[in-house]
Amino acid sequence: MALGIGCIDNRTQPRRARAAPARIPDQFVREMLEQAVSRVFMVASADLWSGTRGRPRVAFARQVAMYLAHVAWGLSLTEVGYVFSRDRTTVAHACGLVEDLRDDPVLDRSLELLEGVLRALSPASASSAVQFCLGA
Repeated sequence: MALGIGCIDNRTQPRRARAAPARIPDQFVREMLEQAVSRVFMVASADLWSGTRGRPRVAFARQVAMYLAHVAWGLSLTEVGYVFSRDRTTVAHACGLVEDLRDDPVLDRSLELLEGVLRALSPASASSAVQFCLGA
């Protein structure tokens, strides 16, 4: 296979490592999600981190927490799976399920409010707010 002028043969080039996204500490993620989701969906905090599926109400609250970690904080499915000790495909299923249920106006509004709260509490928004206030 001939290469034209200016073309690069990717097979001979070493792969460059991607820059890792700014990480939100796992403990922070757990605490914020636990506080927000357990209170809104009235489930015990420990149930969110249970290794088993549990009752449907608890499973749904956990799925919402996974969705919020992915959407509000931009964590990858793999990162969310790590936080919840689940596989990334489980997180993808949870995100798809919650997104499909957003047709319900009450649930949609609840999720909008939770997303806003979690975005406001994220370390990234806190550091940008401090930089804004300091004029940096």
